[in-house]
Amino acid sequence: MTTKETATICSPIKKLNDLYDISLSCLTNRFKCSQLIPRHTSSRQKILLCHDMKGGYLEDKHIQGCQTHEPCYRFFRWHLIDIFVYFSHELVTIPPLVWIDCAHKNGVQILGTFITEFDAGKEICRELLASDDNVDRAVDALALLMAWYNFDGYLLNIENPIEPEYVQRLLSFVSKLKLACAKIDPNSLVIWYDSVTIHGELKWQDQLNEFNQPFFNVCDGIFLNYTWKLEKLLQSKINAGNRCRDVFVGIDVFGRGCFGGGGFNTCEALSVSYTNDLSAAIFAPGWLFETLDINEFLENDRKFWNLLEPYTSQRILHMKSLTTFFSDGFGKEFFIHGLNLARNSWYNISLQSYLPNVLSENKWLINHDDAYFGGSCIEFKADSKGYFKLFKCLIPIEAICDITLVFKYIADIVLELKLDDGRHIRLEKSDKDLIVRDWKQKTYRIVVNERVSITDILIHYDENIHSIIKLGYLSIHPVESHCLKIESLPPLIQSIEQTSNSSIILHFVDSIQEQSLSIILVFVRDQFEQYSFLGATHQSYFVIFQSEIINNKQEYSMLIIRHYSLDSLDLLNEQILKIPMASNCLQGFCSKIS
Repeated sequence: MTTKETATICSPIKKLNDLYDISLSCLTNRFKCSQLIPRHTSSRQKILLCHDMKGGYLEDKHIQGCQTHEPCYRFFRWHLIDIFVYFSHELVTIPPLVWIDCAHKNGVQILGTFITEFDAGKEICRELLASDDNVDRAVDALALLMAWYNFDGYLLNIENPIEPEYVQRLLSFVSKLKLACAKIDPNSLVIWYDSVTIHGELKWQDQLNEFNQPFFNVCDGIFLNYTWKLEKLLQSKINAGNRCRDVFVGIDVFGRGCFGGGGFNTCEALSVSYTNDLSAAIFAPGWLFETLDINEFLENDRKFWNLLEPYTSQRILHMKSLTTFFSDGFGKEFFIHGLNLARNSWYNISLQSYLPNVLSENKWLINHDDAYFGGSCIEFKADSKGYFKLFKCLIPIEAICDITLVFKYIADIVLELKLDDGRHIRLEKSDKDLIVRDWKQKTYRIVVNERVSITDILIHYDENIHSIIKLGYLSIHPVESHCLKIESLPPLIQSIEQTSNSSIILHFVDSIQEQSLSIILVFVRDQFEQYSFLGATHQSYFVIFQSEIINNKQEYSMLIIRHYSLDSLDLLNEQILKIPMASNCLQGFCSKIS
């Protein structure tokens, strides 16, 4: 039976027996998430971000997104980190699908957690480590979860004592989990938190030493506790040898015993790990959202990451193309091609698109009161500098490249592309100009004679006109990467299922799942022509609760199901369902394909 929990909400696993029971037979929905996009890599230090936002599984647990009037936490500084850990205090934390989607399309690995704590954790570990068979069952289940949900490994956090007779089996558990995850994905990660020693004591070392190194030796890295001193980091580097960048220096943004005191001084601790050639694990950036004025979150987030940026390295995405509608995954309304279609607040970070990744050189804002597509645009004030840096990237072009830019500005702007052969292409004249609901749309086509790559994208403007520039959409696509156009428009919906808990499940046709760069958006329209945005999905189904679409003040509602290309924002298909208010079963539904 499909329930709200299983169909629309991501949940952790709270009990060991529930973990043991994980099998292919009980995992009924194989979820579709974005594949991990490659990025420019080197042997440099890595930055791990452990989100720990109010215990996790808040508005972000909703697979389809949710409607909410409350501000919601989101993260979009992906170009400054390498690994994202979704953290809760449950036994097994499975990252919500919206976070997996968002991390992967930004080239960031995302980990779940396996955590035991306090007396209850001690009992769980006693049962887990009672036999090799128990260890193997747990390892198999954890590896299956990783493969099923398409995330990239685990942070292991054992924060309770372990009886000495079980320590070797704990070591075996870590080793076996690493091997099982690596068998599924050679690039997967299993990282050990500095808590329990090889003697079974719960005794944080704040360094890599003989008491925790055996765990480090059988996994991919160690996350050091936060109360370290400089001399301990220096010793950790010596002990790690050529694996020094697998040592993640723990930095608590809440500042609990941490060097520098956390908060906006987090940069002080990060500078120490950076100077000593060690990686860093930044814990609980939700401090910005939890303790400061929520209405100032975006500005505080900018300040925080501007201070950290000197101690990180720019991560460059290797993309076949670039499309962005400058969304941070949140909206007060929903816009489509500049039209304010739905007037309800929503949150879905899988709808986040690329935001400028040249942080400290720019002063830009996310504007949720206006958008070309989705819930926001970005804006900045034209000044005497005369240019704005948008992206550092690596987009290969072999022959022809089509570009579309949508903006609002009282004057004109010029798009500039820097190539890896040293050339600068300034797109002064558009091939086609349109005005779309006050948004100016310019299209260009560039032709190259040999393979080159775009490395930088900039906007130039008149330095004498000091007004606000809004950017709503940018698409850069080598022509050979365009998806094939659909010649016919078959129905979007394969079947409709009514469940016992007053919900309706729309099952989409298989061909939609084959189109990776597309998304389904679902709206409800009442008889007064008012729209509400219900959510978005990449999955093979969408669940609608009748309470969302029917009330006693209307005779019927119309469900609007739209399939959009994320390459071009073109509407690929639309299906409309009429739902009479008095209908208690699906026989009352009328279907119309347009």
